[in-house]
Amino acid sequence: MMTSNPIDHDSSDSDTAGIRLAEAARETDNAAWLDDFTIELRLLEVPGAAIGDAVASAREFLSDSGARAEESFGSAARYAVELDLPTLPEDKSSNREVLLTNGIGLIGLVVLGQTSYPLAGGDDGLAVRLWMVVSLGVTLLLLGLMPRVVSVLVRARNRPLTVGLIVAGVSFGGIGPVLLSVWWGQAVLLSIPALPVAIGAGILLLAPAIWNQVRQNLQKDLIIEPGTGAATLPSRGVRLLAVGANWIMVVYGAISFVLTFALYPSN
Repeated sequence: MMTSNPIDHDSSDSDTAGIRLAEAARETDNAAWLDDFTIELRLLEVPGAAIGDAVASAREFLSDSGARAEESFGSAARYAVELDLPTLPEDKSSNREVLLTNGIGLIGLVVLGQTSYPLAGGDDGLAVRLWMVVSLGVTLLLLGLMPRVVSVLVRARNRPLTVGLIVAGVSFGGIGPVLLSVWWGQAVLLSIPALPVAIGAGILLLAPAIWNQVRQNLQKDLIIEPGTGAATLPSRGVRLLAVGANWIMVVYGAISFVLTFALYPSN
C-alpha cells in the first residue's frame, strides 16, 4: 500500500503559497504602474479616449504575458513620452483661468492668516505692516511658477528627496521678505478692520476651490474604455490626489485659522 509523505505535501503547499504571493505582488506593482502611466499621459495633455486605448493595450499585454510592467515597458514617464500620442490643443485661456483662480485663493489664504492673529487676541483692527505687503507680493510672484512646479511635484510624489529640494528652493526664495521683516518690516502702513477683511479673505479662499471643482466635474475629458465606449474612472488614489490638490489651500487655511485661536497665548 502506498503512503504519502507529509514532507511532500508541505513542500507543495509552500510552493503554491509562494506562487500566489508572487502573483499578487506582480498585480499590485502593475496596477501602480498603470496609475502612474495614466497620470503621465494626463500631464502630457493626451485626450481621454487615447489614454483609454493606451492603458487598455498595456493592461491586456500584461495580463496575457504575465510580465511586470516595469520590466516590459520601463518607467511610466518614459513610456508615455515614447508613445508620442496626439495631445489636446493648448488652451491658453484655460491656463490663465487656472492661474487666476489659484492666485485669488492664495491671496485669500495669506490675508486670512494675517487676520487670525488680531482676531484671536480680541483686537478689532488689523495693522498692515510692510512685511505683510512684501510677503504677499513674493507669494504672487511665486504663483507664476506654479504651473511648472505642480507637474514636477506630481511626478516626484514618490521621491521625497526631489520634493524636499523643491520645498527648500521655495523656502530659500522667502529669505528676502524674512530679512526685510527683521529690519523694516514692522513699519505700519495703515490699520483696517480685521473681521470684514477675514470674511472677505475666506470668500477669496473658498470660491476658487468650488469653481474649480464644479468646472472639473462639468468639463471632464473622460478616459474611454475601447470597444465599449464606457467611461472608466481613475483609481481612488488618483481621484484623491486630484481632489486634494484642489482643496489643499482651503484645508490648510482652515486648520491654521483654528490653531491660531486654540494656541494663542491669551487663550
